[in-house]
Amino acid sequence: MTPPISLTRASVLAVLALAAAACSGPSPRGTASPPVPAPESAPESVSASASPSPVALRPSPLRLPAVRAGAACPTTPRRPWSGPGEAAGVLGDGPLYPIADYFMKGTVLELRPGDRDPEGSYVKKVRWLASGYAGPVLIRADRIDGKGTASARFSYTGEVRDDGFHAEVTAPPNSMPGTTTIGGPGCYAYQIDGTTFSTVVVFRAVKSGAVQE
Repeated sequence: MTPPISLTRASVLAVLALAAAACSGPSPRGTASPPVPAPESAPESVSASASPSPVALRPSPLRLPAVRAGAACPTTPRRPWSGPGEAAGVLGDGPLYPIADYFMKGTVLELRPGDRDPEGSYVKKVRWLASGYAGPVLIRADRIDGKGTASARFSYTGEVRDDGFHAEVTAPPNSMPGTTTIGGPGCYAYQIDGTTFSTVVVFRAVKSGAVQE
């Protein structure tokens, strides 16, 4: 028997109501996604200061001797050299020495016309020898018997600093070419400083042909 029309409409309405309730209910949960890890920060670059730095060199005060004008120049005696490196003789107590082979009679720089630069100073080749020391050094030079100027430097390493020439001695025994520049004849001195030593070397400069015993 065919059901009454009113019942059929009620059934349809009930089905529609159930469908609407299902649509308005909470949506089914999906599987939770794992949290995205925060990006790792890039490793900090290692600065140059992280590597061991060389020992700082604090320049010693200049303690060059003073000589009256016309007085004898108290030159540092030449010492025979039999240690490592190429030198027949050296000046001073080291461990960084000006090589005496570049000085006449071991303690005298001969100033020749060809040594003079356009500004009037004399530039002489003087090689240095480091033995038993590695580290920073500072070489200063001056005239000690009157007015005048002087300086010393290495040819291939170092820089002008602290009123002198600063360099790093790395592998003794080390032969280091260099030059000494002076204003003219007179009595001069080097002061050579390192982290473990400070020494003074006195030498004389004369014009070519004026060397005396």
